[in-house]
Amino acid sequence: MLSQSSGRASGPGGARFALISALASLALPSVASASTAEKLEEARAAARSDKNGEAATIEATVEHLLAMDYPAPIQLILAYNTPHDLPIERTLRAIAERNPNFHPLRVEGSASKAQNVNAALSLATGEFTAIFDADHRPTPDSFRRAWRWLSRDADVVQGHCVIRNGATNWLTRLVAIEFEQIYAAAHPGSARLRGFAIFGGSNGYWKTALLRAIRMRKSMMTEDIDSTMRAVAEGHRFVCDPGLISTELAPATLRSLAHQRLRWAQGWFQVTLRHTWLMLKSRHLDSGQKLGMLYMLPWRDLFPWMSLQIFPILAFWIVRAGSVFGLNWFVPLLVAATIYVLSTGPLQTLVAYLNAAPQVRSHRLWFLFHGMLGYFFSEFLTMLSRVAHLRQVMGENEWRVTERMTADPAIAPSRA
Repeated sequence: MLSQSSGRASGPGGARFALISALASLALPSVASASTAEKLEEARAAARSDKNGEAATIEATVEHLLAMDYPAPIQLILAYNTPHDLPIERTLRAIAERNPNFHPLRVEGSASKAQNVNAALSLATGEFTAIFDADHRPTPDSFRRAWRWLSRDADVVQGHCVIRNGATNWLTRLVAIEFEQIYAAAHPGSARLRGFAIFGGSNGYWKTALLRAIRMRKSMMTEDIDSTMRAVAEGHRFVCDPGLISTELAPATLRSLAHQRLRWAQGWFQVTLRHTWLMLKSRHLDSGQKLGMLYMLPWRDLFPWMSLQIFPILAFWIVRAGSVFGLNWFVPLLVAATIYVLSTGPLQTLVAYLNAAPQVRSHRLWFLFHGMLGYFFSEFLTMLSRVAHLRQVMGENEWRVTERMTADPAIAPSRA
């Protein structure tokens, strides 16, 4: 299933079309012992689109998954919802006629990714499910690599999402490096500290039985994080593999990025409100993991507001000193805090560079660019978090689809 988010997309004539999931059942060799004969297991890969009009990208994703280098047929179930017939449906039916393992599934009455994912799961027959956005291109060995984890003791594997349209403009370059900070550095590091990873919505692989038991909740704006919290609280093991790479498209405008990050921030806030106590009382988490959970959930949502306190503190010091020039700016604590804050961005960028996917690490100027603008970009995202909190308090839960670029660099111009 493809997904980083759930929802509806406005298309031509007001049609709403959200391709939500494509499940692929594959034959997977057992890796329990290199000396044993191959034991075939089934798995699933799923694909999701969160933007109407991306017909070329959707078609390319389907063909990419069906053509994966794999020793067994792939069952691909692509679930979607739309109130009106759309031209791409004819294309999907044509692909299904050529390949009996592809099943386009129109989910009547659905208005969310969660509903489409749950509907697709009812048809799938494999042993594990991989979740992608519809613009994703997993590497050829992804299914085999994920199965190595799942055939042992992992229940869910989160891979490394890499931006492939970073060259489009300054914003996609920032997002490309941010994704390396997240998937190449933060996720693996946090998983090691906490003892468990999180499912980030795309390029994640679940044991299907667990995903069926947990299911996706349509009421949550980040149903991926919600499902992670519920599964972790029950003691299921989530791991992170930075080498499990799949490329995707970054939003190419500030407007589309703002809509995406507002949804993410509001969804995380929903999870904090709903699951903090659940995680703290879980018998499957030790005290260190619960401390990490407090940092990941409530502190994540407190920080955007706590960070604002520097302004009244500085104002108080200035008033007490009589003027800006009367303030002693070289107080050791203030100097130390300033150096720490200003150095965290460049240090995070450096760590991301050292661990980045090769196709991104080759663009050294992107990292330098991010190192210079990262602080302002971070504050922009923090501001959006504050807005998202206010939206949640006011009961505004409208889901807006993330608009990405119309031209996918992975698709030949003749097809775009």
